[in-house]
Amino acid sequence: MSTEPGRVAARVSPLLSVLRQRRTKADAAPAEASAPDETVEMPAEAPDREPGPADGPDNVTRWLRGQPAPRKPSAKPPVLREVTALANEPETARRIAEAPVRPLPGLPGQDTLPGQASPLAGRRARRRRQRRGILFSFVALVVLPALAAALYYGFVASDQYVSEVKFALRSVERNGGHDAASVVSGVPNALAGNTDSFIIADYITTRQFVDEVQRKIDLRRIFSAPGADIWSRFNPAAPIEALVSHWRAMVMSRYDLSTGILTVKVRAYTPEDSYRLAQTVIDGSERLANELTNRGRQDFVRFAETEVQKAETRLRNARDALGNFRRSEGTFDPVRVATSNADLLAKLRSDLAGMRAEVSALALSMQPNAPMIQTLNGRIKATEQQVRSVEAEGQRNGQGAGGDMGSTVARYAALESEQTFAEKSYGMAMDALQAARGLADRQQIYLATFARPALAESAQFPNRPASIAVVAGFALLVWLTGLLLVLGIRDHLR
Repeated sequence: MSTEPGRVAARVSPLLSVLRQRRTKADAAPAEASAPDETVEMPAEAPDREPGPADGPDNVTRWLRGQPAPRKPSAKPPVLREVTALANEPETARRIAEAPVRPLPGLPGQDTLPGQASPLAGRRARRRRQRRGILFSFVALVVLPALAAALYYGFVASDQYVSEVKFALRSVERNGGHDAASVVSGVPNALAGNTDSFIIADYITTRQFVDEVQRKIDLRRIFSAPGADIWSRFNPAAPIEALVSHWRAMVMSRYDLSTGILTVKVRAYTPEDSYRLAQTVIDGSERLANELTNRGRQDFVRFAETEVQKAETRLRNARDALGNFRRSEGTFDPVRVATSNADLLAKLRSDLAGMRAEVSALALSMQPNAPMIQTLNGRIKATEQQVRSVEAEGQRNGQGAGGDMGSTVARYAALESEQTFAEKSYGMAMDALQAARGLADRQQIYLATFARPALAESAQFPNRPASIAVVAGFALLVWLTGLLLVLGIRDHLR
C-alpha cells in the first residue's frame, strides 16, 4: 500500500482539474462574474480552533460573553484558499473519491513492482559502492605503500656511510710557438680540459674500473656485508654485470662544468669500507690521468717520428734518383759539363772563323798549294772536326742512352731540387721530433685532489623522512591519476 504522502499527491490532480474548469468558466463569462446577485459565494473557511484565553484579553472577554472572536485574515495564499474551498464542496469530494490512485514519480515512500528497486534507491546504492571503491583503492594504492615504506625505512633499511672525494684536472702551461717545428708537430697549447674530466667521470662507472677495483678490494664481500638489509644487500653469487649495476648504484660521480671540479661519493655499509673505496677511486683516477698523459705524449712523439721517417725516405729516394742519373749519364754535374762545352764550342768556332778569314786573305797572294795555306787548311779541318765532336757530345751522352744536353740538364735540375727540398723537410722533421721529445719529458696533465676521503661518523643514507614522503607522494599521484581516468571513462560511457 502507498503511504499517506503518496495518497495525497495522487489526489491533488483531480482537485486541480476542477479548479482549472472553474477558472475557465470564470474567464468565459466576465460579465456574469461582475453581477452582484450572481456572485458565487465561497464557503467560509472553518476555523481551525475555537478562540481561547491565549488569544488576548479582548478575545477572552468576548469568549466569556459567548460572542465569537474576530478572525484574523488568513495567511494562506489565494490559490490555496480556493483549493481548500473547492475540497469542501460535495461534487469535488465525490470526484476526488472516484479518482484512481496514480503514484507520482520521484516521491519517496511509493510502492514499486515486486522485484524492482526504485531509481532513487539504485542511485544511492551505486554511490555507496563508488565511495567504497574509492576508499578501498586509496587504502590499497596510497595507505599501504606509504605504510610499507615507513616500516621499511624506519625499521629494516640499513645505514649507509658516505665518503666524498673532490679533485680537478690541471695542465702545465706551455708557450705556443709559431716556428716551423711547432707547425709540423701540431702540438696544442693545452691538453687537459672538459673532455678529460668527462672521460674520468664516466670511467669510474665502467666495468673495466670495477674489474680493477675488484682485483684490489673484494667488492662482493663489501656489498654483501651482514649488516646490510635484505633488500639492499648484494648477492655474492651474482654475475659481474649485477656487480657493475650495484657499483653504479653505490657510487656517484658528477662533473661541474662551471668550476671544473669532479665530485665522487662512495657509499658502503661501514665507514672503513667507504673510505677504502674512495681511496681506490682516487688511485684509479690518477692512473687514468697518467695514461691519458702518456698516451698523448706518445701520440705526439709518434707523429713526429712518422714525419721524420717520411722525410728521411723522401731524402733517400731523391739521393738515389740523383745518383742513378749521374751513373746513367756518366757525369757528376751535367750543368757544369754543358757550360764548359758551350764555352769550348764558342772558342772553337771563333778560332775556326779566324783561320778561315786568314786562308781567304792568303789565297789572294799565294797559290792554293802553298805550304802556309795547306797548314791553315789542315788546322781548319781539325777545328771543324773538334766542333762536330763537341756538338755531338752536346746532342748525346757518352753512353748513347739519353737525349740532348738540354733535356739532361732539365732532368738533373729537377732531381737536384727534389734533393734540396727533401733535405730541408728532413731538417724540419728532426727539429719537430726534438721539440716533441722535449714536451714528452714534461707532465702535461695531472690530478689535483683538494678534498680527500675521510672516515664518516654518521650515516647519511637513506634519508628516511624524505624517502617515505617520496613513496607516499608517488603513490598518491598514481592513485589520483587512475581515479581521474576511471571517472572520466565512466562519465564518457554514460
